[in-house]
Parts: sequence; C-alpha cells; structure tokens
Amino acid sequence: MPQGTILGPVLWNIFIDDLAPAVNFVKYADDTTLYHSLRTNEVSISDSTASRCTISLTHNPLQDAANYTSNWCRENKMLLNTTKSNQITFSLKKEIASSPITIDATDIAEVESTKLLGVVFDKHLRFSDHVTTIIDKCRPAFHAISKLRKAGVDDSSLALFYKSRITPLLSYAAPAWYPMISKQDRERLEKYQRLCLRVILPNVTHTDERQQITGIDDINVQLDISCLRYVDKVRSNADHPLHNLTNLHSKSSRSGRRLSTKSRTALQSKSLFYRFV
Repeated sequence: MPQGTILGPVLWNIFIDDLAPAVNFVKYADDTTLYHSLRTNEVSISDSTASRCTISLTHNPLQDAANYTSNWCRENKMLLNTTKSNQITFSLKKEIASSPITIDATDIAEVESTKLLGVVFDKHLRFSDHVTTIIDKCRPAFHAISKLRKAGVDDSSLALFYKSRITPLLSYAAPAWYPMISKQDRERLEKYQRLCLRVILPNVTHTDERQQITGIDDINVQLDISCLRYVDKVRSNADHPLHNLTNLHSKSSRSGRRLSTKSRTALQSKSLFYRFV
C-alpha cells in the first residue's frame, strides 16, 4: 500500500493481528513492545550489594517471545531491525545486570532509558529524563517567542502562541509520567514556564500578574487537572483497561473516599490512582 492512504492503517492492523507472543505486549503501528513482570522466585540473584546485583533466569519468557516475534517476521516477509531494538530492566532500588536477549545471534542492547510513544522511561521510573526531553523540545518554540517579541507581536498573540505551541509539549501524556516526578522536576517545569512568561511580558514584574494577564495557570496546576480528567475518564468507562484500578484502590466511607490498601513503595504512593482516586 502507498504510504499515507486511508485504507493502509486498517490493512496493517489486520496484517499484524496474529502477532501475539506469550507475554504482555503493546502494539502501536509498526512498534511492538514486549514486557514481563518478574517475581522473586523466578530469578537467581548473585553479586548482590547495597546498590547493584546480577539476576539470572532459568527460563526467560522474553527470550521465547523475542524468538517467536523473529520467526513471525521471517514467515511474513518482514525485516526485524535488531539495531533499533533495545531492552530495559525496571528496578526501584538497585542497578541490575540482567542476561541479554538475543535475536538472530545478535544481543539486544540494554539501555538506561527508552522512549515509548513519546514518553521517556528510565529504569527507576523517575521520569527526570523525560522532563529534560520535553523542555529541550520546547526550545525552538521559546526562541520563536523571542523573535516574535522583537518583531513587535502583541502580548495576547504571544500568549496564544505559548498555549498552542509549548503547553501541549509540556503536558503531553501527563498521566503517564507527571505523578511520578520529583519536587525538583516539578520546579524545573514551573521555572521554564515563568521564563516564557517573562519573555512574553518583560515589563510586568510579578509572576502572578503575568499569569493573570495571559490567563495561564501554574504548569503544575495544569498537569494536575489533566491527570484528574484522565482519572474521571477511566472511572466513567467500565471498558477502560485501567477501570478496575479505581475500584481496587479506593472505597467509600462515611468521611468520603479513602484508600483501601497501603502502598508498598514510595513510587506506588505517587501512582496516578493513589493520588487522585
């Protein structure tokens, strides 16, 4: 099919429908992500220190899934690009050295962070790299605001440019990463927005006044609202894949809604549903 046709995506979805490895997987266009959650009794830990350990598996389901995917591509006359594939091990506490996954006699590179649908996931799920990435993405638009200011564009038009060009970049997929980021990263986002507002309204002294004139809230307030709307969307849609989490982590009481289970880790306590449900 020629690229850009209306029928192309439908036929592609039909073509890859039977690509179904025996692990959890996510397919989006021509990008396929395989993942598996390991339990303690499935791994053998060695060389363990306070900050690092080596894990090995007697049976690696992801290796089986990689072999299956490679065979599927070969049978369907598709080319699996191993140089663009990578693996990452998520761990909340330690640096983990894991066994490499091999496809067609090539070891898949293990990375510190990886991008999935525009969101950068680091191996400790802190999302600091993602905050750096989105701020870097905003720089061309920030320079454009500076150029437009020098060209004499009025304040309201500059504010509209900021809302339409920079805000979507800062808030993209916020429910996936924003609840997890640190206080320092929240401050980085806020400082960046204040810098932009200072360029838009250089003659206004106080940040609160700049926000009132432009109608722009604190970026952290905007992202909180985005997450709240997403939780409401999940809660109201019984067919949503995350809908059960709203029932699992909260229940009604006389004093209102409260958590029915305690979080096991600090990261879990930051979870979207622990924060907002």
